Amino acid sequence: MLIPYKINQIKTQQFALFPEKFVNGNGVAVKAEYEFKVHTDLCTVLCVSKFSYSQDDKLLLVTQIDCTFGVSQEGFQELHQSRTIPAGFLQYLATISTGTARGIIHAKTEGSVLNSVVLPPINLLEIIKDDLHF
Repeated sequence: MLIPYKINQIKTQQFALFPEKFVNGNGVAVKAEYEFKVHTDLCTVLCVSKFSYSQDDKLLLVTQIDCTFGVSQEGFQELHQSRTIPAGFLQYLATISTGTARGIIHAKTEGSVLNSVVLPPINLLEIIKDDLHF
């Protein structure tokens, strides 16, 4: 199923850095979480992406990026009939959101020691496995 969409809005809901806790040479763990919300009256799907960097159980960076995607009227009618958004489409939206977050993190860490820690590729096939029923 082809679902026509566009990016309506990108919002950085949370962003905090703790560069003083960074130890150069030690590994950094990255945690990614995704949540989706459907707004039927607006024909939109919200992808909430949360990322955190930690090192030795100390939080280095935390951010939440909300990407709102507008779905065409025809596409949304099809989704609304089945009351389901396929996992593949959710993975695609999360890919866009992750790339957006990567850019935001890079821009906001410029000039700090945390700029060297790039948000790595994330296998969304492992994280988002199920269709969203609404």
